[in-house]
Amino acid sequence: MRNTVNLKIMVSLSALLMVGALIFWYKFIFRANEEMLVKATEDAAYTIEIIRNSIRYNMMSNHSEVIQNTLENTTEAGLHAIIRVIDHNGNIKFSSNKNDLGKSIPPDSMICKECHAADGKIILKDTGRNFFFVEKGSHGRTLKSFIPVKNESSCSTAACHVHAPDATINGIIEAEFSMSRLDRKFKENNLDVLILGIIFLALIAVTLYLLVSKLVIKPIIIISEGIKMVTRGYYGHTLDIRANDELGSLGHAYNDMTKELRAGKNELEEKTRALSEIMEQKSREVRKTQKQYMYTEKLASLGRMAASVAHELNSPLTGIIVFARLFLKRVPLENKADQDDLKVIVEQAEKCSNIIAVLLGYSRTIPSDNLDMDINKAIDNALNILKNQARFYNVLIEKDLDPSVPRLQGDQSQIEQVFINLLINASDAMNNKGKVIIRTRRFTEDVNEFAEVEFTDSGPGIPIENLDKIFEPFYTTKPEGKGTGLGLAVSKGIVQNAGGRIFVKSKGGEGASFFIHLPINKV
Repeated sequence: MRNTVNLKIMVSLSALLMVGALIFWYKFIFRANEEMLVKATEDAAYTIEIIRNSIRYNMMSNHSEVIQNTLENTTEAGLHAIIRVIDHNGNIKFSSNKNDLGKSIPPDSMICKECHAADGKIILKDTGRNFFFVEKGSHGRTLKSFIPVKNESSCSTAACHVHAPDATINGIIEAEFSMSRLDRKFKENNLDVLILGIIFLALIAVTLYLLVSKLVIKPIIIISEGIKMVTRGYYGHTLDIRANDELGSLGHAYNDMTKELRAGKNELEEKTRALSEIMEQKSREVRKTQKQYMYTEKLASLGRMAASVAHELNSPLTGIIVFARLFLKRVPLENKADQDDLKVIVEQAEKCSNIIAVLLGYSRTIPSDNLDMDINKAIDNALNILKNQARFYNVLIEKDLDPSVPRLQGDQSQIEQVFINLLINASDAMNNKGKVIIRTRRFTEDVNEFAEVEFTDSGPGIPIENLDKIFEPFYTTKPEGKGTGLGLAVSKGIVQNAGGRIFVKSKGGEGASFFIHLPINKV
């Protein structure tokens, strides 16, 4: 409770109100009391002056009874005062209280101190009008006032002949006025101010508490709870603050913040889902790549095994060819049927031997920088490897080879691999039935000479949206299990290693043309 904003505001404002109340009390009540007191003294002086004037004639005429009656009548008139007439020796000559007659005032009274010197010598002087207060126990304060009765020429020549002509003051008129009613009024005023002040402070405190609670504390609590909700992850929480002040602006800013956070969270979740899908797709691609890699390894192993088998088959084929030729020489010329059969054996064996020679050359791993190649010869070798396969039985191969294309630097076996892959792709695109045109030519571009090889098939062509993807690894349009998606990617790598480039041109339904440009003067 000590740390609440409400209490701090209440304490601060209450302190300010108390200070204001004290200033109000001093400014109005205290000053009003002072003015009432001044008015009381003025009224007392006025009353004494009237009494002095009323008894002046009777004193000069020595009408003592009239003076006494006048003072008694004054008290009975409700002035709540005691009037005494004292001579210059301190004796009470007349008094509104009969019990005071014949008495003397004490020598140490205020009146005596004003009229006598410190050594007791009587110096009777005109002291003017004097006022002072005396406490009388439970009766409250009493206002005392005394004024001198001056020795006028009419007094010294009056019938009483009491005073000498050289005297200054004949006596003193003393008056005591009760301040009980005025003091009661003071207390009533102070009590009224205190009660009204307490009521006013209480009303102000309650009003401030309600206002601060409604206008400040409640919105702050709502905003604080909203912030806690946000820290717990509830971004859809909004505040219902309808005020148009600073706290209302803060609430609207909070709502805008949660809206932005909610949108950011939704966007993040959407990106997370998209990323998850991408990761899943990449995972599938990795698994597919692993399978394709295993398949590639199998193909590589199969190739190495085929090269080994081809090498092993080359020796018996050579023996067959040699002995068939020897046996052909032994057969008489008139035995035409046996000679023809032996010639077929030699021809077919030589064909097998040529295929094996091509396979062995194709599997060589000699650095390409130390080799040169014949493009036209490489095309013939590729065709020799493929033409006896069943897929090419219904494929027409048309060659347009430029004999002026020189030998190029590079590995011919790898280029033959590129040609074989392009021919197989063309056959698959035409469903093993169609026409493939192979062209070679020599051209110049930016003072550099190139050899161009073109493979054009009569297939359905390549969709334009796939033209930029076909050279990507593992991308294929062939059915599952028929292609790996590595042929064109590997071919592109072989051509680039040879310093050349490979690209494709195609229109839907008009076949596809693959172009290979290889530098003639490779630097």
